Amino acid sequence: MVFDDLQKQYPLLTTTAAYLEGRCYFFKGVLKQIREINPALDFGEELCNKALELCNRDWNVYLKRVDALIEFSLEFLRLQIELEKTGRYKYATFKEVEEKVYNDSSRVLVGPWYTWALFYSQFFWVTHQRVFKFFIDEFVSSSPASGSVLEVPSGTGLYLTYFLKNKPSWQGVGVDISESAKVFTEDVLRVYDIGSDRCLFVLEDLHTYEPRQKFDRIMCGEFLEHVEDPFAVLSRLHGFLKNDGKFFVTVAVWAAMIDHIYLYRSAEEVRKDLQRAGFEIEKELVQAVFKGKSPESEKTPVNYCAILRKRN
Repeated sequence: MVFDDLQKQYPLLTTTAAYLEGRCYFFKGVLKQIREINPALDFGEELCNKALELCNRDWNVYLKRVDALIEFSLEFLRLQIELEKTGRYKYATFKEVEEKVYNDSSRVLVGPWYTWALFYSQFFWVTHQRVFKFFIDEFVSSSPASGSVLEVPSGTGLYLTYFLKNKPSWQGVGVDISESAKVFTEDVLRVYDIGSDRCLFVLEDLHTYEPRQKFDRIMCGEFLEHVEDPFAVLSRLHGFLKNDGKFFVTVAVWAAMIDHIYLYRSAEEVRKDLQRAGFEIEKELVQAVFKGKSPESEKTPVNYCAILRKRN
């Protein structure tokens, strides 16, 4: 197994990696790539330990939730093949996604299962692990000692949690339309010992959310591809940010998931929307999902990530 030599120092991470490799051959290649990038092993072990705590230390429950990552990954590959053939995502409106995905009782990857897949992917997908490292090293570390931070949508709550964990004098707000995301985020904050006095959760649609204040920092992870009008989202977030604030954003480009709606065909298309919404790019991390592909090519699956500030 790819991680076996790490068993002594990173026991739960190694066991989880072995399970993934044994259950799905696809992950053998993924784990090899992870070993090549000088992975954040301490983060991986911590992530797995917190996941086990969230499962009330029930090993069978833990593994079922790891299975969600496998199904999530295989569904991406199936849908990506379809995208390459058709040149479009499966659905084009939120109404379609709501009716045919979110309200489909036969689907496994809905609600908390989808969120669990995203949770584990922060280490066990190469692109997501690099993005998380970039987030900590470049966005969190450069933030001042105190301030206010917003994550929208909160999703797994990991970004908000790690921001507050690393910046103990900051106050946070998480916004999400999903009840399951609310529960998940609050559970993650709890197992990382982030008290409710430091973080407010708002169960609301971003399009109607009106904050009481402007924020020093805002995070928005892999959301723009889930909406029909990403420019409208960016414009709202621009209005939520203080003039000297910074904005961390990630976007899936030409990368198919069942609830992706808006199809960005290149990283350059994302940049144009960011700039049109009044942002200036300070730093960016642009990764091709598949090894050997150029992240600047059109119609190549890309994970786009940037730190932005308001344009003067």
